[in-house]
This record gives sequence, C-alpha cells and structure tokens, in this order.
Amino acid sequence: MGTALSGFESLTGAQWQDLCMRVLHHHHGGGELIEVPDDDGGDNGLEAFSLDGCVYQCYAPDNEPLTTAVRYTKQRDKMTRDIGKFITNEEKLKRILPPDYSARRWILLVPYINTKRLAEHARTQTERLRNEHLPYTSQDIYVVAHTLRSYEAAKAAVIARRLDILRIPTPDNLDFGHIDDPAVDRMKEKLAKTSTFRIADKRDRMVDRYLKNHVAGQANRDWLRDEYAELNDDLEERLADLESRLEMQYPLDHPDPNKLLATVLKDTEMLVSSTLNSGSMQSRVIAEGQVAEWLMRCPLDFP
Repeated sequence: MGTALSGFESLTGAQWQDLCMRVLHHHHGGGELIEVPDDDGGDNGLEAFSLDGCVYQCYAPDNEPLTTAVRYTKQRDKMTRDIGKFITNEEKLKRILPPDYSARRWILLVPYINTKRLAEHARTQTERLRNEHLPYTSQDIYVVAHTLRSYEAAKAAVIARRLDILRIPTPDNLDFGHIDDPAVDRMKEKLAKTSTFRIADKRDRMVDRYLKNHVAGQANRDWLRDEYAELNDDLEERLADLESRLEMQYPLDHPDPNKLLATVLKDTEMLVSSTLNSGSMQSRVIAEGQVAEWLMRCPLDFP
C-alpha cells in the first residue's frame, strides 16, 4: 500500500468514522447507505450497510505512527472482535437489516495498511463467517480490509470540501540550510524596507520563521500533489494568478511597504484556505512559505 502514511492517522475514532460515513454516502449514492448508530448499546458488528450488500466497520488505531507489527495486531484484533459481534448478535441484526438482506462483503475501513498479513487474516475470517450460514449473509461473502483508496473518487470529493479534518502531515526536520545565502539576503533587504522589521533582531526572527514555513509549506504541497493532484493543481493555478499581480496591482493599491506585506500575507492565506478548506494554522504555514519564496525570487518587492 506504499510507505507513506495516509494523512488520516491523527484522527480520533469518531472523526475517522465520520469521514468514512461521508465518503461512503457519496460512494453509494443518496439513500443507498444506512448508518447504524451505536449510542444505545453497541454496533453489533456493523456501523453501516449498503442496500447492495456491503457491511462496514471503521477503525483508526490510537497513537499512530505505529510499527507495522503493532498496527497489524490492532487491526487484526478489531476485525476478529467485530466479526464475532456480527455472528453472535444474529437476532438483533435481523431486526436491523432489511428482510432477505444478503451481505456480500464485510469491510473493515482503516486509514492505512502496509502488511499482507491483514489480507491473510481476512481470509480466515471469511471462512469463519461462511461456516456460520447466517440468514443475512450470502454463501460467498468476503471479509476484506480497505483504505479510502478503494473509494478514491468519493474520498476526493469529500476531502475537497473538508480538508481541514485531514490534517496535512507536519514534516519533520525543517532544515533550510539548502537555501542559498543570496536568496536569504534578498529577503532580509526587502523586509528592512518595512518599519516593522527594520530592527535587525526582529527581522532575523521573521526570516527564520519564513524560511521554516517555506520548507514546511513545500513539503505540504508535495504531499498534496501526491495525494490530491487536482486540488493541488487548483492551488498552484490560483497562486500563479496572485503572483502575476504582485509587481503591478498590489504596489499601486498599497504603496506603503507595511500595508503591502500585510495585504499579500492576508490574501495568500485566504487563497490557500478557500482552495483547500484547510485549518488556519496549515493555511498560514503554506501562505507564509509562498510569500517567502516570492521575497527570495523577487515577484514581491517594496517601494
């Protein structure tokens, strides 16, 4: 399934279930997915079912990132327990599921799978379930584990509207030593034109912040490009349009360097936020990283 985590690991169990339900409703279409609330006594081995025979459970292990072995053990044990519920709660489920319902798939939805052992365990649970000959399962039912990659179009549609819940992974080791000195000096010279950062110490602290966010923001955008290419393309197109206005429109509207910098930062953050529907902190990191690039490359300068 790849080596990178999915970006959903930091969600709580409730948040993961909420995201999964939104994706599944979109995937199956209006009225085709039935959620089974568990506030009044447990989920009986299913959290939702589709009218075409898919039964769903959602599970996000706590304390990610985990080792492969620990993650697999948690996922395996969850699958085993919930298949057990699905079997032992026969009478309750017959009152929930439609008459003559025949489940074709029992699906455990998890954020990330990186071992074939989970598929092997699903095979043993398939045999276990088939041997029960339950009235609400087909004879050829399969137990499977999926990530949201199995529902890519629906996931993209939901995430495009709710990227804030995704929580773009925070990159580690923010090293900006690879950025050449002339580019950094260029940024310092420009910021020195503002009254806010005319003092060297204050200016240096801001430059450090911008450089860190430049590295972090680029890592965020690389991740977006890999996971949500269309959304990233939209962001790149809108940022390019804003950049084209930096040299002409913005200086005319805001000849004062302080107001110009503040407006560009604000407009860039709003652009990022409106495109990605991301949280304020994530939007600010990406925006400040982009402004840092403009300061170093020269699309943004002050009178």
